[in-house]
Amino acid sequence: MTALSLAFLLALAGVGTPARNARPKASETPATTTTTEDLPAAEVANRVRAYLGAIDTPIPAARWRALGPRAVAPLEAVVRDPEALPSRRSKAVDALSVVGGERARELVLETARSEREPFGVRASALRGASRLLATKDLVKELRPVLEGARDPTVRATAAEVLARHAGPSSCRAVRAQAAREGGDVRGRFTPALVRCGNVAPGR
Repeated sequence: MTALSLAFLLALAGVGTPARNARPKASETPATTTTTEDLPAAEVANRVRAYLGAIDTPIPAARWRALGPRAVAPLEAVVRDPEALPSRRSKAVDALSVVGGERARELVLETARSEREPFGVRASALRGASRLLATKDLVKELRPVLEGARDPTVRATAAEVLARHAGPSSCRAVRAQAAREGGDVRGRFTPALVRCGNVAPGR
C-alpha cells in the first residue's frame, strides 16, 4: 500500500494529526461553573445560613470571601438578632471580619464597643477588628475598650489582641491598664504582658 493510500484511509477513519485529535485546553472549553457573583441574593443568604450552621467542618476564609459584599446583609441580620444563639452571632461577627468592606468594619467595631453584647460575641469582634484595621487604627479603636469596658475579661481580651497585632505601639497602654487593674484581674493580662515583654512565659 502506498503512503498516499494509507493517508487516505486514515483520513476516512477520522484519524488525523495530533493537533487535530488533541483535547481542547481548559481555557478553550466553555465555562460552565456558576460564580458567586452570578448567584441570586437569596442563594447567597442560604449559603450564609449553611456556613453558620456548620459544626464539625470549619468554613475556610476563602469560601466566605467568595460570597462577596452581598454576604454582609444576611450576616448583619444574624448579629442583630436577639433570638440567635451567642455562638451563632459570634460566628457571624467573625465572618464579617473575613468578608471585609466598610459596612462589615462598622458592624465589627460597633459590636466590639457594645456593653450589651455577651463576652463571646464581643471577643469575636475584638479579634475580628485585627483583620480589618491597620496597626494605628487598631490601637485607636480598641484602646477605649481596653481602658473602659466594664467586663474585666473584655479588657484583658482587648489587651491581648492589641499586644498580638499592634505590638510595641500598643504595649505602653497595655502595661498602664494592667497596672490599674486589681490583683485578681491583673492576672488575666498576663498573655498580653508576655507579648509585650513584661512577664516571662510560664509565670
